[in-house]
Amino acid sequence: MAVRRAALHGWRWAIAVLAAVVVAGVSAVSVGSVASAGGSGGVVTDYPGGGIDHPFGIVAGPDGALWFTNYIGNSIGRITTTGVVANYTGKGISQPGQITVGPDGALWFINGNNGDSSIGRITTGGVVTNFTAPGIAAPYGIVAGPDGALWFTNQNNNTIGRITTAGAVTDYSDPSIKDPLGITVGPDGALWFTNQLGNSIGRITTAGIVSNYSDPSIASPVEITVGPDGALWFANSAFYGGTPSVGRITTAGVISSYTNPSIATPREITAGPDGAMWFTNGNPNNTDGSSIGRITTAGVISSYTDPSIASPGVITTGPDGAMWFTNYLNNSIGRITTTGAVSNYPNSGISAPTGIAAGPGGALWFTNQANNSIGRVSTAGVLSNYVDPSIDGPDQIAAGSDGALWFTNTAGNSIGRITTAGVVTSYTDASIDGPTGITAGPDGALWFANSGNNSIGRITTAGVVTNYTDPTIKSPDSITAGPDDDLWIADTGNDTITRMTTSGAVVANYATNEAPVQIVAGTDGDLWFSLSWSGRYEEYLGRITTSGTVTTYTSQNIGEPSGLTAGPDGALWFTNSNIYRITTGGTLTTVAEGDQGHTKDPKVVGPIGISAGPDGAMWFTNQGNSTIGRVTTADSVTTSPAQGPAGTTVTVTGAGFNAGETIKVKYDTGLSSPTTVALCTAIAASDGTFTCTATIPADAGIAGTHTVKATGKTSGTHAQTLFLRTT
Repeated sequence: MAVRRAALHGWRWAIAVLAAVVVAGVSAVSVGSVASAGGSGGVVTDYPGGGIDHPFGIVAGPDGALWFTNYIGNSIGRITTTGVVANYTGKGISQPGQITVGPDGALWFINGNNGDSSIGRITTGGVVTNFTAPGIAAPYGIVAGPDGALWFTNQNNNTIGRITTAGAVTDYSDPSIKDPLGITVGPDGALWFTNQLGNSIGRITTAGIVSNYSDPSIASPVEITVGPDGALWFANSAFYGGTPSVGRITTAGVISSYTNPSIATPREITAGPDGAMWFTNGNPNNTDGSSIGRITTAGVISSYTDPSIASPGVITTGPDGAMWFTNYLNNSIGRITTTGAVSNYPNSGISAPTGIAAGPGGALWFTNQANNSIGRVSTAGVLSNYVDPSIDGPDQIAAGSDGALWFTNTAGNSIGRITTAGVVTSYTDASIDGPTGITAGPDGALWFANSGNNSIGRITTAGVVTNYTDPTIKSPDSITAGPDDDLWIADTGNDTITRMTTSGAVVANYATNEAPVQIVAGTDGDLWFSLSWSGRYEEYLGRITTSGTVTTYTSQNIGEPSGLTAGPDGALWFTNSNIYRITTGGTLTTVAEGDQGHTKDPKVVGPIGISAGPDGAMWFTNQGNSTIGRVTTADSVTTSPAQGPAGTTVTVTGAGFNAGETIKVKYDTGLSSPTTVALCTAIAASDGTFTCTATIPADAGIAGTHTVKATGKTSGTHAQTLFLRTT
């Protein structure tokens, strides 16, 4: 218990009494807009992958799933018996440890570290409540008591705590309580707990009367539970000396001890559905001796090992009759049947996300290329992840006419389908070769681009595949349904846009100077496409009418877009290192500046896919840091005029800020020192708008584009625009 206990004893807590309620899922919010003159920006929100990150506690929930804590990930996880993982993050979850089901049907857990010594509560709907009080000091174990309250152990002040479901805390102390860890309800109606440093077993009645039992065989006991024989069973870790063993104590205080060469640092123990006790062997510092143990009430010991078992922590009986446990060191959830068959569910969070699309039910669905999974994020930021052996190099994803999501498996040469319940089906065919882009066609089927064999594929919702070839198709990358009910293809290898009917006939090819990559239907009745930027023409985006008239847009600074989609505001949105917006009239806005910008937003790191969400915001995948980002179209800042020489007087206006907050406006010099200078300060009006007047400094920077950035003092909202300094 070296790592865990060191962390627990390092906790220092503020004295407070607080019950804070939040909806779990939203982990961080910041604002990052960079707009050109006349443009608008957006509030950026980031949803980390999280997934399974050093899981610690686990318990069977009242909803038929297993609930677990991610100690390092600062989150609460939920996994179904089929392995579908959901993750809840947010305020009130801070290095959570043990978790239990409360008498109120919610999950209760302990929080530790980062100044958050508290007891947490999360409903099966993901609503988190957090309780702090002077009587909560580095809590470790927690259990629902026979009196309708929760009981917990406090390591830092050597006490036993009690908290009602309303949050009222009582603290009980006794000289015999020394570093209490595990706690459980005994068959006698009292609470039984382990004293790790006291090498003893404690008992406390619901009235607070403490008894203590010691024996030479008790060596740094950790967890304790009730066995089917009416006795208490506990794990002797021997972390501070002695012999590792499994202990047993009757309610009369008679102690027995069981040793075996296979027992090495036993940590957690629970009763299984087979009438035996199951326990974990694992050192939190390494994987030495990692195994799952089983002991009958007669003392017969069995040991189960598997490469996937890595420092197992808490173990519990699942609703499926198997034993489920946490693997602390390899970030996974393990499952073992009572016959010893081991399964492993690895960290399946966000990993190199690529394609993203809005699905039915008000959520966004995305592909994870690095861990071969499909992710789902609600507009509240709650993440779920789905894995299946058939998912292999997923790339693009689209909503089908059947209410499911369809995606391309580029590496697996297949088309995948996932229902909103997470059921995955895979379709293979000899004609499917390196599929990339996919779209719902006007005929109710899904159409996709086969980049590997220069063809276009069609798959019905029943899984029937048809393949179409044409000499003019070469390395197609993306495909979309046009307003004319034809399919439009970005033919990367031929530097053309190809138009195909739903019968598979190519009716036209339109030349572009650069290789087109992504293509989407705009709100203006035209098709918009991104261009692979070679530096020859500095083109980054194109527009083609259904009659074939091509317009291209150039810039020296933008480079090649990665993702492209139509926004709910009628504009086109695209990614490369930044998040951009272009109106159908050609007005370009840098909404959020990422990796390569002077005013980098930490929530924009290698954005790839982008999609309009059901909440009216734009959602994007950050492949650079494996997160999902969200940007609104609400806040903005502009200067009038938008260009001029040094000394120009400008009026700065903005919107989207908190009423009454102070807005500070700064000018980016483009120099190493000073990097910014203050322009003006304003107070936001009741509608969140502001106006102030400033002069473009003569001694800050040189001619060229410079960022003007407005930041709200209380909200943290910031919006930016570009001012072109002519001299």
